[in-house]
Amino acid sequence: MKNRSRLKILKASCIYGGVFSLVLVGLYVLFLVSFPGTVRYMPIQVTLLLVGIVSATVFSYMHLNYAREDPDEFSCSILSGIVITAICLISGLIFIIPPLSGVCYGDLESVVYMTIFSTPGYISLILGILSAYAVLSGSRKSPEGIERWKIRGLQLSTVILITGLVVSGISISTGFIGKTEMKYEVMLDTSEETTFFVPVPVDTSNNVTADIIDELTVVEGTADWDIVDTEAGKALEVHTSTKCILSAKKECGYMDRDEIKEWLQRCNLSMIYEMHERDSDGWKDCAVWVFASNTNTTIRMRLTMYTGLGATRGYLTDDHEILLEEGWQTVELNQHRMCYD
Repeated sequence: MKNRSRLKILKASCIYGGVFSLVLVGLYVLFLVSFPGTVRYMPIQVTLLLVGIVSATVFSYMHLNYAREDPDEFSCSILSGIVITAICLISGLIFIIPPLSGVCYGDLESVVYMTIFSTPGYISLILGILSAYAVLSGSRKSPEGIERWKIRGLQLSTVILITGLVVSGISISTGFIGKTEMKYEVMLDTSEETTFFVPVPVDTSNNVTADIIDELTVVEGTADWDIVDTEAGKALEVHTSTKCILSAKKECGYMDRDEIKEWLQRCNLSMIYEMHERDSDGWKDCAVWVFASNTNTTIRMRLTMYTGLGATRGYLTDDHEILLEEGWQTVELNQHRMCYD
Protein backbone atom coordinates (compact mmCIF):
# COMPACT_ATOMS: atom_id res chain seq x y z
CA MET A 1 0.00 0.00 0.00
CA LYS A 2 1.40 3.39 -0.99
CA ASN A 3 1.94 6.11 1.58
CA ARG A 4 -0.64 8.35 -0.13
CA SER A 5 -3.28 5.60 0.26
CA ARG A 6 -2.32 5.06 3.88
CA LEU A 7 -2.70 8.76 4.56
CA LYS A 8 -6.14 8.91 2.95
CA ILE A 9 -7.38 5.85 4.83
CA LEU A 10 -6.14 7.11 8.18
CA LYS A 11 -7.56 10.59 7.63
CA ALA A 12 -10.94 9.14 6.64
CA SER A 13 -10.87 6.80 9.64
CA CYS A 14 -9.89 9.62 11.99
CA ILE A 15 -12.76 11.87 10.91
CA TYR A 16 -15.37 9.10 10.64
CA GLY A 17 -14.36 7.44 13.91
CA GLY A 18 -14.38 10.73 15.80
CA VAL A 19 -17.77 11.86 14.49
CA PHE A 20 -19.32 8.39 14.90
CA SER A 21 -18.02 8.14 18.47
CA LEU A 22 -19.58 11.51 19.31
CA VAL A 23 -22.90 10.28 17.89
CA LEU A 24 -22.68 7.15 20.06
CA VAL A 25 -21.97 9.25 23.17
CA GLY A 26 -25.04 11.36 22.31
CA LEU A 27 -27.18 8.21 21.94
CA TYR A 28 -25.77 6.91 25.22
CA VAL A 29 -26.74 10.10 27.03
CA LEU A 30 -30.19 10.07 25.39
CA PHE A 31 -30.74 6.49 26.54
CA LEU A 32 -29.76 7.29 30.11
CA VAL A 33 -31.98 10.38 30.20
CA SER A 34 -35.01 8.51 28.85
CA PHE A 35 -34.50 5.44 31.09
CA PRO A 36 -35.88 5.47 34.65
CA GLY A 37 -32.89 6.18 36.86
CA THR A 38 -29.36 7.01 35.83
CA VAL A 39 -25.80 5.75 36.42
CA ARG A 40 -23.10 6.87 38.79
CA TYR A 41 -20.57 9.52 37.74
CA MET A 42 -22.77 10.53 34.81
CA PRO A 43 -21.43 14.13 34.39
CA ILE A 44 -17.82 13.01 34.88
CA GLN A 45 -17.90 10.19 32.36
CA VAL A 46 -19.73 12.22 29.70
CA THR A 47 -17.27 15.12 30.09
CA LEU A 48 -14.26 12.81 29.88
CA LEU A 49 -15.63 10.97 26.85
CA LEU A 50 -16.52 14.13 24.92
CA VAL A 51 -13.26 15.92 25.71
CA GLY A 52 -11.22 12.77 25.06
CA ILE A 53 -12.86 11.94 21.73
CA VAL A 54 -12.70 15.49 20.36
CA SER A 55 -9.14 16.20 21.50
CA ALA A 56 -7.78 12.77 20.47
CA THR A 57 -9.37 13.10 17.03
CA VAL A 58 -8.06 16.64 16.52
CA PHE A 59 -4.49 15.89 17.63
CA SER A 60 -4.41 12.64 15.63
CA TYR A 61 -5.50 14.54 12.54
CA MET A 62 -2.79 17.13 13.23
CA HIS A 63 -0.20 14.35 13.14
CA LEU A 64 -1.60 13.05 9.87
CA ASN A 65 -1.97 16.52 8.37
CA TYR A 66 1.70 17.26 9.05
CA ALA A 67 2.57 15.18 5.97
CA ARG A 68 0.17 17.01 3.62
CA GLU A 69 2.99 18.72 1.68
CA ASP A 70 5.05 15.58 1.24
CA PRO A 71 2.75 12.55 1.56
CA ASP A 72 5.33 10.24 -0.03
CA GLU A 73 7.39 10.64 3.14
CA PHE A 74 4.35 10.04 5.30
CA SER A 75 4.69 8.29 8.65
CA CYS A 76 2.11 7.72 11.38
CA SER A 77 3.17 7.59 15.01
CA ILE A 78 2.16 4.42 16.83
CA LEU A 79 0.06 6.37 19.37
CA SER A 80 -2.03 8.24 16.81
CA GLY A 81 -2.40 5.02 14.81
CA ILE A 82 -3.66 3.14 17.87
CA VAL A 83 -6.08 5.96 18.74
CA ILE A 84 -7.57 6.11 15.23
CA THR A 85 -7.86 2.33 14.98
CA ALA A 86 -9.33 1.94 18.46
CA ILE A 87 -11.93 4.67 17.98
CA CYS A 88 -13.20 3.02 14.80
CA LEU A 89 -13.13 -0.57 16.07
CA ILE A 90 -14.64 0.11 19.51
CA SER A 91 -17.41 2.39 18.25
CA GLY A 92 -18.23 -0.08 15.48
CA LEU A 93 -18.46 -3.03 17.88
CA ILE A 94 -20.57 -1.04 20.35
CA PHE A 95 -23.02 -0.17 17.57
CA ILE A 96 -23.43 -3.60 15.96
CA ILE A 97 -23.26 -6.03 18.90
CA PRO A 98 -26.75 -5.22 20.36
CA PRO A 99 -28.53 -5.66 16.99
CA LEU A 100 -26.60 -8.86 16.28
CA SER A 101 -27.72 -10.35 19.60
CA GLY A 102 -31.35 -10.10 18.48
CA VAL A 103 -30.93 -11.24 14.86
CA CYS A 104 -31.10 -14.94 15.76
CA TYR A 105 -34.56 -14.49 17.24
CA GLY A 106 -36.05 -12.27 14.56
CA ASP A 107 -37.73 -12.90 11.22
CA LEU A 108 -36.20 -12.06 7.84
CA GLU A 109 -37.66 -8.56 7.79
CA SER A 110 -36.19 -7.68 11.18
CA VAL A 111 -32.82 -9.11 10.10
CA VAL A 112 -32.83 -6.84 7.03
CA TYR A 113 -33.75 -3.81 9.13
CA MET A 114 -31.06 -4.60 11.69
CA THR A 115 -28.47 -5.03 8.96
CA ILE A 116 -29.34 -1.65 7.44
CA PHE A 117 -29.39 -0.06 10.87
CA SER A 118 -25.95 -1.51 11.65
CA THR A 119 -24.35 -0.26 8.42
CA PRO A 120 -22.58 2.71 10.09
CA GLY A 121 -21.07 0.27 12.58
CA TYR A 122 -19.81 -2.03 9.83
CA ILE A 123 -18.27 0.95 8.04
CA SER A 124 -16.49 1.91 11.25
CA LEU A 125 -15.20 -1.66 11.68
CA ILE A 126 -13.92 -1.79 8.10
CA LEU A 127 -12.15 1.56 8.48
CA GLY A 128 -10.65 0.37 11.77
CA ILE A 129 -9.27 -2.79 10.17
CA LEU A 130 -7.86 -0.81 7.21
CA SER A 131 -6.33 1.70 9.61
CA ALA A 132 -4.65 -1.06 11.58
CA TYR A 133 -3.19 -2.48 8.36
CA ALA A 134 -2.06 0.98 7.21
CA VAL A 135 -0.29 1.62 10.51
CA LEU A 136 1.35 -1.79 10.75
CA SER A 137 2.54 -1.83 7.14
CA GLY A 138 3.96 1.71 7.18
CA SER A 139 6.38 3.81 9.16
CA ARG A 140 5.29 4.20 12.78
CA LYS A 141 7.72 6.93 13.77
CA SER A 142 6.55 10.37 14.80
CA PRO A 143 6.79 12.87 11.92
CA GLU A 144 10.07 14.75 12.06
CA GLY A 145 9.81 18.39 13.02
CA ILE A 146 6.31 18.19 14.52
CA GLU A 147 5.76 20.61 17.39
CA ARG A 148 6.22 19.18 20.86
CA TRP A 149 2.88 20.50 22.13
CA LYS A 150 1.06 18.45 19.50
CA ILE A 151 2.73 15.29 20.79
CA ARG A 152 1.91 16.16 24.40
CA GLY A 153 -1.63 17.07 23.40
CA LEU A 154 -2.16 13.68 21.80
CA GLN A 155 -0.75 11.90 24.85
CA LEU A 156 -2.95 13.88 27.25
CA SER A 157 -6.09 13.46 25.14
CA THR A 158 -5.45 9.71 24.96
CA VAL A 159 -5.20 9.52 28.74
CA ILE A 160 -8.46 11.50 29.09
CA LEU A 161 -10.24 9.21 26.62
CA ILE A 162 -9.03 6.03 28.33
CA THR A 163 -10.05 7.43 31.73
CA GLY A 164 -13.52 8.20 30.34
CA LEU A 165 -13.88 4.63 29.06
CA VAL A 166 -12.76 3.17 32.40
CA VAL A 167 -15.11 5.41 34.40
CA SER A 168 -17.98 4.56 32.03
CA GLY A 169 -17.29 0.83 32.39
CA ILE A 170 -17.24 1.08 36.19
CA SER A 171 -20.39 3.21 36.13
CA ILE A 172 -22.34 0.78 33.95
CA SER A 173 -21.14 -2.27 35.88
CA THR A 174 -22.49 -0.84 39.15
CA GLY A 175 -25.98 -0.67 37.64
CA PHE A 176 -28.60 2.04 37.51
CA ILE A 177 -29.37 4.27 40.46
CA GLY A 178 -32.66 6.00 41.16
CA LYS A 179 -33.43 9.46 42.48
CA THR A 180 -35.60 8.55 45.46
CA GLU A 181 -38.35 10.72 46.87
CA MET A 182 -40.95 10.50 49.62
CA LYS A 183 -44.36 12.21 49.79
CA TYR A 184 -46.70 12.37 52.78
CA GLU A 185 -50.15 13.95 52.81
CA VAL A 186 -53.00 14.03 55.32
CA MET A 187 -56.41 15.60 54.73
CA LEU A 188 -58.68 16.12 57.76
CA ASP A 189 -62.20 17.54 57.73
CA THR A 190 -64.28 18.73 60.68
CA SER A 191 -66.82 21.43 61.47
CA GLU A 192 -65.76 22.08 65.09
CA GLU A 193 -62.61 22.25 67.15
CA THR A 194 -61.09 18.77 66.93
CA THR A 195 -57.89 17.04 67.92
CA PHE A 196 -56.55 14.30 65.68
CA PHE A 197 -53.76 11.77 66.15
CA VAL A 198 -52.68 10.19 62.85
CA PRO A 199 -49.72 8.00 61.78
CA VAL A 200 -46.47 9.57 60.58
CA PRO A 201 -43.57 8.18 58.51
CA VAL A 202 -40.93 6.64 60.78
CA ASP A 203 -37.51 5.10 60.41
CA THR A 204 -38.01 1.63 61.89
CA SER A 205 -34.25 1.09 62.32
CA ASN A 206 -34.14 3.58 65.22
CA ASN A 207 -37.85 4.30 65.80
CA VAL A 208 -37.67 8.02 65.03
CA THR A 209 -39.76 10.11 62.67
CA ALA A 210 -38.50 10.23 59.10
CA ASP A 211 -36.73 13.34 57.87
CA ILE A 212 -39.71 14.18 55.66
CA ILE A 213 -41.52 15.56 58.75
CA ASP A 214 -39.09 18.51 58.68
CA GLU A 215 -40.77 19.55 55.41
CA LEU A 216 -44.35 19.22 56.67
CA THR A 217 -46.54 22.30 56.11
CA VAL A 218 -50.23 23.19 56.09
CA VAL A 219 -51.06 23.73 52.41
CA GLU A 220 -54.81 24.25 52.80
CA GLY A 221 -56.96 25.49 55.69
CA THR A 222 -55.63 26.28 59.15
CA ALA A 223 -54.19 23.88 61.71
CA ASP A 224 -51.69 23.57 64.54
CA TRP A 225 -49.64 20.40 64.60
CA ASP A 226 -46.90 18.65 66.53
CA ILE A 227 -45.19 15.25 66.74
CA VAL A 228 -46.05 13.44 69.98
CA ASP A 229 -45.63 10.03 71.60
CA THR A 230 -48.81 8.03 72.26
CA GLU A 231 -49.51 4.55 73.56
CA ALA A 232 -49.87 3.43 69.94
CA GLY A 233 -46.57 5.02 68.88
CA LYS A 234 -45.41 8.31 67.42
CA ALA A 235 -48.24 10.40 66.00
CA LEU A 236 -48.99 13.61 64.20
CA GLU A 237 -51.19 15.66 66.57
CA VAL A 238 -53.37 18.13 64.67
CA HIS A 239 -55.74 20.76 66.13
CA THR A 240 -58.19 22.25 63.62
CA SER A 241 -61.79 23.39 63.29
CA THR A 242 -62.08 23.20 59.51
CA LYS A 243 -60.92 21.17 56.54
CA CYS A 244 -57.12 21.18 56.28
CA ILE A 245 -54.39 19.45 54.29
CA LEU A 246 -50.87 18.86 55.60
CA SER A 247 -48.29 17.84 53.03
CA ALA A 248 -44.56 17.13 52.85
CA LYS A 249 -42.17 16.15 50.09
CA LYS A 250 -38.50 15.24 50.40
CA GLU A 251 -35.83 14.06 47.98
CA CYS A 252 -33.86 11.24 49.58
CA GLY A 253 -30.93 11.12 47.16
CA TYR A 254 -29.66 8.62 44.59
CA MET A 255 -29.63 4.93 45.52
CA ASP A 256 -28.91 1.64 43.78
CA ARG A 257 -31.32 -1.30 43.92
CA ASP A 258 -29.91 -2.76 47.14
CA GLU A 259 -29.96 0.62 48.85
CA ILE A 260 -33.54 1.21 47.67
CA LYS A 261 -34.64 -2.17 49.06
CA GLU A 262 -33.05 -1.33 52.42
CA TRP A 263 -34.71 2.11 52.33
CA LEU A 264 -38.13 0.57 51.69
CA GLN A 265 -37.63 -1.90 54.55
CA ARG A 266 -36.50 0.84 56.91
CA CYS A 267 -39.28 3.39 56.26
CA ASN A 268 -42.87 2.75 57.29
CA LEU A 269 -45.82 4.30 59.07
CA SER A 270 -46.17 4.53 62.83
CA MET A 271 -49.13 3.29 64.87
CA ILE A 272 -49.65 0.14 62.81
CA TYR A 273 -52.36 -1.98 64.46
CA GLU A 274 -52.16 -4.99 62.16
CA MET A 275 -50.08 -5.91 59.15
CA HIS A 276 -52.23 -8.31 57.14
CA GLU A 277 -49.37 -10.00 55.30
CA ARG A 278 -45.86 -8.72 54.82
CA ASP A 279 -43.96 -9.04 51.55
CA SER A 280 -40.16 -9.18 51.17
CA ASP A 281 -39.92 -5.43 51.85
CA GLY A 282 -42.24 -5.54 54.85
CA TRP A 283 -45.10 -3.85 52.99
CA LYS A 284 -48.71 -5.01 52.71
CA ASP A 285 -52.24 -3.79 53.36
CA CYS A 286 -52.50 -2.81 57.00
CA ALA A 287 -54.65 -1.19 59.68
CA VAL A 288 -53.40 1.82 61.66
CA TRP A 289 -54.56 3.56 64.81
CA VAL A 290 -56.08 7.05 64.53
CA PHE A 291 -57.83 9.29 67.04
CA ALA A 292 -60.48 11.98 66.69
CA SER A 293 -61.93 13.94 69.61
CA ASN A 294 -65.27 14.43 67.83
CA THR A 295 -67.63 12.48 65.58
CA ASN A 296 -68.51 13.40 62.00
CA THR A 297 -64.88 13.93 61.03
CA THR A 298 -63.08 12.43 58.06
CA ILE A 299 -59.54 11.51 57.13
CA ARG A 300 -57.70 10.80 53.95
CA MET A 301 -53.96 10.08 53.89
CA ARG A 302 -51.21 8.90 51.60
CA LEU A 303 -47.55 7.95 51.96
CA THR A 304 -45.69 7.43 48.68
CA MET A 305 -42.07 6.43 48.14
CA TYR A 306 -40.67 6.84 44.63
CA THR A 307 -37.67 4.63 43.86
CA GLY A 308 -36.59 6.58 40.78
CA LEU A 309 -36.29 3.26 38.89
CA GLY A 310 -39.81 3.15 37.51
CA ALA A 311 -41.54 1.97 40.68
CA THR A 312 -43.47 3.44 43.61
CA ARG A 313 -44.43 2.03 46.99
CA GLY A 314 -46.64 3.36 49.71
CA TYR A 315 -49.87 3.34 51.71
CA LEU A 316 -53.09 5.18 51.05
CA THR A 317 -56.68 5.25 52.15
CA ASP A 318 -59.43 4.59 49.63
CA ASP A 319 -60.13 7.25 47.01
CA HIS A 320 -62.94 8.59 49.20
CA GLU A 321 -62.61 10.12 52.66
CA ILE A 322 -63.05 7.79 55.63
CA LEU A 323 -65.60 8.76 58.27
CA LEU A 324 -64.20 8.68 61.81
CA GLU A 325 -65.87 8.05 65.13
CA GLU A 326 -64.98 9.67 68.43
CA GLY A 327 -61.94 8.22 70.18
CA TRP A 328 -59.32 5.67 69.14
CA GLN A 329 -60.11 3.46 66.15
CA THR A 330 -58.41 1.67 63.28
CA VAL A 331 -58.34 2.68 59.64
CA GLU A 332 -57.52 0.34 56.77
CA LEU A 333 -54.71 1.39 54.43
CA ASN A 334 -54.09 -0.18 51.05
CA GLN A 335 -50.59 -0.82 49.77
CA HIS A 336 -49.82 1.35 46.77
CA ARG A 337 -47.42 -0.46 44.47
CA MET A 338 -46.63 0.28 40.84
CA CYS A 339 -43.68 -1.11 38.91
CA TYR A 340 -42.61 -0.08 35.41
CA ASP A 341 -39.17 -1.67 35.14
